[in-house]
Amino acid sequence: MNKSKRSDARRSASFVVRFWGVRGSYPATDPATRGIGGNTSCVEVAVAGQRLIFDAGTGIIPLGKEICNNFSSRPTAYVFLSHTHMDHIMGLCFFEPLLTAGARSFIFGPGNSRGALTRSLRQLTHSHLFPVTIDELKGRKEIHSLQGGETIRFPSPGKRPTIDKNSPSNRLGSEELEITALKSVAHPRFGVMLYRVNFGGKSLVYATDVEQKEGGYPEIIEFARGADLLIHDAQYLHDEYFSQSKPKMGWGHSTIEMAADVARKAGVQRLALFHHEPSHDDKTMRAIERAGKRLFPRSLIAHEGMKLSL
Repeated sequence: MNKSKRSDARRSASFVVRFWGVRGSYPATDPATRGIGGNTSCVEVAVAGQRLIFDAGTGIIPLGKEICNNFSSRPTAYVFLSHTHMDHIMGLCFFEPLLTAGARSFIFGPGNSRGALTRSLRQLTHSHLFPVTIDELKGRKEIHSLQGGETIRFPSPGKRPTIDKNSPSNRLGSEELEITALKSVAHPRFGVMLYRVNFGGKSLVYATDVEQKEGGYPEIIEFARGADLLIHDAQYLHDEYFSQSKPKMGWGHSTIEMAADVARKAGVQRLALFHHEPSHDDKTMRAIERAGKRLFPRSLIAHEGMKLSL
């Protein structure tokens, strides 16, 4: 095998996760939060020659600029939304591929019927809220509503993925790049979409904005079964969640203890605590990381710029 082919093989076999935004609810602007970072949810997964993006919080803005700056031809982006609460889509209208003529974006997210996600995103750019509608943005786009249970498969880089609506939600050892979606009621009112990326016998689960019930949701535990990396919402401290004066129970987010419990029961290799409370400064986050390691030794705190290889 020549040098270029060996390089291509290494790239196709790599599975790298990069965190562009790790905060929940709203961006953190206090200088004391700079070590962890202030942008809201956005995670990039570079795998099998594809760049997959999970959520479109403010972290997607610098990511979009990098995508367009690094491509001389037409860039292609694949965006998977967990749900359409503002902190998870507030960067979407400033995502460079959507603003660039010739660029192409595929956007997936929860919607109970065909076109439902498109209608939700159009509300984001209603004239009372934003100067340009999502339809007027110059980049080419395809928006796909998911109801849960689908598997999205990627035939080759830059091409249109296929959606299989009747597929198992947890396939270990897949040699093809595929993403499975699970709709959960763990986030109040409208639920939330979880995603599992499988490739080359490795797997990642993105499970943000899940408020676990006592003992954890069995379907989420099974969905994460055996994953190499579980990215799990862990926004609140125990005392914040159960506070007498300002309780956060019912707000749709987990505690560190809940996330660790799911990781332990699912038998995952590593746990990335994610969707951090914006008022938690770097000192608090270091204490949370220590607490997380006591509960699940192979846990870590996600921070902006962090890269993990599976």
